[in-house]
Amino acid sequence: MNKRHILKNLELAKPAHIMFIKEGHKLLQGSPQSEIAKPTSHIGCGFGKWHVIEGYKLINIPVLKEVDELHQEIHNIYMTLYYITFDRRKQARSTILSAGVEVPIDEKAFRTKKLKQLEKKVVTMVRLLSNVEDKINSMKPDDFESVWFQ
Repeated sequence: MNKRHILKNLELAKPAHIMFIKEGHKLLQGSPQSEIAKPTSHIGCGFGKWHVIEGYKLINIPVLKEVDELHQEIHNIYMTLYYITFDRRKQARSTILSAGVEVPIDEKAFRTKKLKQLEKKVVTMVRLLSNVEDKINSMKPDDFESVWFQ
């Protein structure tokens, strides 16, 4: 794994996850399910696969642990938003479990709240990835190879 390869994977992760915001807005606008991206697990997307196979080697960049946690949360929130919108039972959800008790919810308000959470986490992840890119870009090749890998 070289510097260019790492930078390419970090750069590709940003638009791939900004897409979740766009898809979230389409969910709230009532777009048909066939026009909405299906959710994947955090290790099912390109960035997640790269991180599990190679990216973990960047253990000396502490912010990547935060990126990994945000990445998991982004996928989980999008999955929740998607399945709340397109319930597998094909009927409206009027309740949510809270401490083991079904509580009525305002579905639109709940979905709007989830979309806001998603937006905030994606923006934070993109900012952190840009910071990591800047740090890697500023490193000399020799320093990069010897300092950042273990």
